[in-house]
Amino acid sequence: MSFIHFETIDSTNTWLKQHWRENENMTFVSADYQSQGRGRQQRRWQSERGESLMFSLLVKDDVLLEKYQLISLVTACSLAEALEGMKISDVMIKWPNDVYVGGRKICGILLEGVSQPQLQCLIIGVGLNVNQKRFSGDYLHEPVSLYQLTGHISDVGKLRDQVYQLLIRNLEALKSGKDFSKTFQALDYLQGRRVRALIGNQSREVAVIGINADGSLKIKVDNEETDITSGEISFHV
Repeated sequence: MSFIHFETIDSTNTWLKQHWRENENMTFVSADYQSQGRGRQQRRWQSERGESLMFSLLVKDDVLLEKYQLISLVTACSLAEALEGMKISDVMIKWPNDVYVGGRKICGILLEGVSQPQLQCLIIGVGLNVNQKRFSGDYLHEPVSLYQLTGHISDVGKLRDQVYQLLIRNLEALKSGKDFSKTFQALDYLQGRRVRALIGNQSREVAVIGINADGSLKIKVDNEETDITSGEISFHV
């Protein structure tokens, strides 16, 4: 396993997409500042230098690649475990790729794959709000940082090491066959909620039943239950 750190980079995910061939499985790339950090659906991830924990992890293991639908959720569970270890309460995961505290987003996860045409690797991108005292810009829902929750500055480097160890441990457990379904179901932020969802290009109201063991989400639309995967829907709660 290799560790690579940049003071400044456009995007750790982009760098790994460009250099995945020459880097080994579980290569970990972090940065103090990303000039072109991204979230899902090409949303911009904005953060001042040194305020966030920003990293990407390269997954090339064939067994884990076969379980790609679970990797984002296991990553979210790993971040939730790290936060709970810091005595942060009311930590939840918003399917498929966000971590919330007290109903506010503290962490986003971006999972990207490289296929030629078979899936060659997955890149897990993580952005965790750590030392932001305030957030500028327009947000549909205002985010939150560790500083706002605790009132003190956190050591981003120390936190990075803790999160890395948890994430590697949980991915190895997933590879070995551990069932995480009870964990992410217990942390499910959307379960039991009626929310607006963008299905295709149409905004619909859906009832969320919960996360399935395979990582898909069971919802009810027009009194009919259906299972969806992460690429098929986005929620506005």
